[in-house]
Order: sequence, then C-alpha cells, then structure tokens
Amino acid sequence: MYEMSVRVRFSDIGCDGKLRLYELPKYFQDISIEHSESLNIGIPYLSERNLAWLLTSWQIDIIRMPEYDERLTVQTWPYEFKSAFGYRNYRMLDEKGEVIVKAQAIWLHTDVAAMRPVRTLEEEVQLYQSEPKLEMEYLPRKIELPSDLEEVDRIKVTRHYADMYLHMNNAMYVDIASDYLPEDKKVSRVCVDYRKQVRVGDVMLVKQAWLDNRCYVAFYDAADNMHVSTEFWLTEK
Repeated sequence: MYEMSVRVRFSDIGCDGKLRLYELPKYFQDISIEHSESLNIGIPYLSERNLAWLLTSWQIDIIRMPEYDERLTVQTWPYEFKSAFGYRNYRMLDEKGEVIVKAQAIWLHTDVAAMRPVRTLEEEVQLYQSEPKLEMEYLPRKIELPSDLEEVDRIKVTRHYADMYLHMNNAMYVDIASDYLPEDKKVSRVCVDYRKQVRVGDVMLVKQAWLDNRCYVAFYDAADNMHVSTEFWLTEK
C-alpha cells in the first residue's frame, strides 16, 4: 500500500465549502503516479519505453465529501494484473481514520507510439506487490446509457483541459459533467467509462439523460461516436 497526506485547500473547494467532485479523481490519479515513481517505474521509466498507463474506468463511492482545511490520508494499492490491465483500489480517510471515499480504477498498459496494449512485465508486477481487493460493491465497467440522451452543449477542447499527451485530462470529464447536475442533490457515486481519447482541438457534443436517481452525461464527437460516458448516483442533501 502507498499513501499520502493531503490538506483540503481553499482552491480545492466549491461554493458549498466542500471538496469539488473532480478533485477526487485528481487526488487518486496523482497518488497512482506517486506510487509508481516511488518504485522507479513512473513517468520517466515509461516515457523512455514509449509506454503509459491509460485510464479505462473509474468507480468512486462517496460516503461523505471532505471540507475545507480537513487533513486527509489517501491510500492506493493494486489488487490484480491481467495481461495489459492493472486494477487499483483507493481509499480516503479523515483525521479520525474513518473511510470517507472508496474507489476502483482499471488502467491499461499501453504503447503510446502504436496505441496498443502491452502486457505488464512480471518484474513490474512484483514491484507493485498486489494486496487484497477492497471491500466495496463493484459495478461493471461499461455504463449502460439510456436511449433518450439529448445534446445539451458543445465544447471545444483547449490546452486548459489537456494532459502532457495533449489528451483531455481524465478528471476534466467529471469536472465538465458535474456542471449539469442539480444543486439540490449530492453525489454518492460516480462512474466513468473511457472509450476513446479526446485531443486538443476536438469538439465534443455533451449529451445528458436521467434514469431514476441517476444522471448520465456522455461525450461524443461530431460523427456521433461516444468517447467517454459518466454516471452520477444522486441523493438528497
């Protein structure tokens, strides 16, 4: 297990005084990278080999959102490797040691020059030292979108949204999608299914639908191909 301590800064919170939703995948993304860096198999190691870990899905279960100036412990560990896929758990604890967020992510070990999956080397797997799977409900990776999605916006991807590969950063989809959520609800779970990368200069069609207590926001290209879908489980505040 790898862990880091964080403090919820003023710039991390929204108008309700709580951590912005998209900060959760940012924290988890960062600790994934830090874990790999601590083992000397992080970004420099991967870049030399034209490799990267690309995110394919998130499931984040929220017990409560942290508030301004809280001191938190964020933990991560891999629990399984299958061919080119790496499965990670995440946990966020408050100062009392109580778990307030649980998460799972599926990463794909990828040759970024050829854009194809590459099996993780056994020596890398041994360095990560997999640990038991976190106790939580695990949903299917694929999000089943309702048939009545309607276009609500169009967004051009600028460098503001981009990562070092000039793709839209994983957390930014959650940031954009959360703008379409009602203010009188809170999110208890967010799932993201990444199918195809969006690059700087692309125009995304944002589509939305509702089903019971769940809001779906999906990102399409001009040819109506779905790139990323999100699912938010909502409860009363």
